[in-house]
Formats: sequence, C-alpha cells, structure tokens
Amino acid sequence: MKSFVQAFFALAFGLIAWTALPSSALADKAPDCMQSDTRKLSDERLQEWWDKRTPEQQTYIRDLPCKERYIPMVCIFLFDRDLKGCTNNGVAEFRANAACQAKGYDLMSEEMADCKETFKKTFKKPFA
Repeated sequence: MKSFVQAFFALAFGLIAWTALPSSALADKAPDCMQSDTRKLSDERLQEWWDKRTPEQQTYIRDLPCKERYIPMVCIFLFDRDLKGCTNNGVAEFRANAACQAKGYDLMSEEMADCKETFKKTFKKPFA
C-alpha cells in the first residue's frame, strides 16, 4: 500500500510539473514562412495549428524551402492518405513549372507540357 501511495504522488507531481511548463517548452516552434502575406493568423493560432500536426506532417513542412511549404499543407487539408506521395508530386509540379517558365514557355503551351514531362523524369524526390 505504501508503494502504491508513493507511485500515485510521484505521478501527481510529474503531472503538475508538466502542466506548469509553458506551452512553448512542450512543443517545437512553428517554422517561418507558414503564413499567407494577405491573411495572417496570430502567432498563438499558428502554433496551435502546428502542435496538432503529426511528426510526419511537421517533417514534410519543415524540410521544404519556404516557397514550397504550402504543398504538404494542401495535402493535409485534402486528407490525402499518401502524404509523402502527394508532397513529392506537388513539389515536382512546382519545380517543373518554375524551371519551364524560366525557359520562357507559355503556361498552357505544348512546349511547357513537354518541358515539365522531361523535368519530372529527372526529378529527385525530396522525400524518398
């Protein structure tokens, strides 16, 4: 009985200490570049959203450059079951568009489609 009471108090003190820590100490901080330029959330709401993400989701968002961080967020919003595949495909499309537009191809042209297809054949997926 004595050991049961000691274990109960140890658990209670641990729980009290854990709840007394500030929330920023419990979770990692949301990365930069996650806000829209036109519609900003408060830092608290952004952190709250970030804390609800799974470690896999956080990895895909955090490990991409700023301009591409929206891609896994779209996949999360769409409830895509294959988050890695969705993110890899979105990044491939984004980078193919950027590379082919830099070559001067029109967005809806056959040349643009051919360029994107060629780009995607040599594209190295960011999350293998």
